[in-house]
Amino acid sequence: MSKGKKRFIIFFSLSLIALIVMTLQHNRRPFQFLKALSYPFDVLNGFTKSIGMTSQHLLNTFAENKKLREEIAKIMLDQQRYGEVLQENKRLREILSLKEQTPNYITAAKAIARGYDRLLNTIVIDKGNIDGIEKDMAVITSKGLIGKIYSVGNDFSTVLLLTDPNFSASVRLQKSRTEGVLSGTGYEYCLLKYISFEATVQKGEVLITSGLDGLFPAGLLVGYVRSVEKDSSTFFQNIHVTPFQPDNKIEEVLILRSLIGSRKATGVH
Repeated sequence: MSKGKKRFIIFFSLSLIALIVMTLQHNRRPFQFLKALSYPFDVLNGFTKSIGMTSQHLLNTFAENKKLREEIAKIMLDQQRYGEVLQENKRLREILSLKEQTPNYITAAKAIARGYDRLLNTIVIDKGNIDGIEKDMAVITSKGLIGKIYSVGNDFSTVLLLTDPNFSASVRLQKSRTEGVLSGTGYEYCLLKYISFEATVQKGEVLITSGLDGLFPAGLLVGYVRSVEKDSSTFFQNIHVTPFQPDNKIEEVLILRSLIGSRKATGVH
């Protein structure tokens, strides 16, 4: 092939290439075709990216919810503690007021445990003989008499509750002034004994200590009459009494000097 023909072919080829490039720049259809081919891949990429963002959002939401639950739990716990502090302050104010009104006051104490002897209905308090507590001293709350000191240690004491069958106290009906003896039953109620068949006893009538047993100061609230039964075959009425202070709600208490102890302290015989 001659040199002239070679030059012509090269020139023609370059011209054809230039024409094709110009045509492609003018007409975008090939690029649109390529874009159409890449569309499914773009959708898949966007879907994957969306899933990634959604998963991260869910993780962030879960973490935020967990944090909020923890904060709510903390707030509720703080409210419970605050409520408990308010209740304790209320009880302490009642005890303090009772202390100021009680001349035989020895000390205040806190119930720390149920009694260890299962045969007795007792509680343990956090004060003992180093605080001036002695056996048989009266134990009360702001609601009334709960029992007496049963045993004493150096820094703790055991209280025999008035619902225990071994407990007894001289009492009187506040309205009629009729005297009797209160005894425990081992249950949530007590018995009022030795009330004659002829005596008038009304349901709901209040019982107070009479002071005649030499242990409990007179006038301490004890409980109220829950039921009265009369049996003509007996000399006495069967009277059930509900204590003002339930055994399972005792927390702070006051210890009172017994009447015998008061007489010894003042030199009266």
